[in-house]
Amino acid sequence: MIEKQMKKVDVTSKVDGKLENGAMNLYMDEARIGKIIMTNQGNQYEMAEGFEFDSNKVYRYENSHPEKQEKYVDDCDLGWC
Repeated sequence: MIEKQMKKVDVTSKVDGKLENGAMNLYMDEARIGKIIMTNQGNQYEMAEGFEFDSNKVYRYENSHPEKQEKYVDDCDLGWC
């Protein structure tokens, strides 16, 4: 079994927040990636798998060694693609 290496990427500038039902929902590319619940005891952060909130920044974990992407088309040298 090959263990995948993950890298932590700062995506804070790509994240939008919307105040909904007393929580700040966090979105990236229109997909909800987490929320911040504001309480008297402080903020609570709930992030989707693969995301982390740390030091006022949002991070996404990405594969640092992406798998070899398969070709979309074989035999492109035939001139039709």
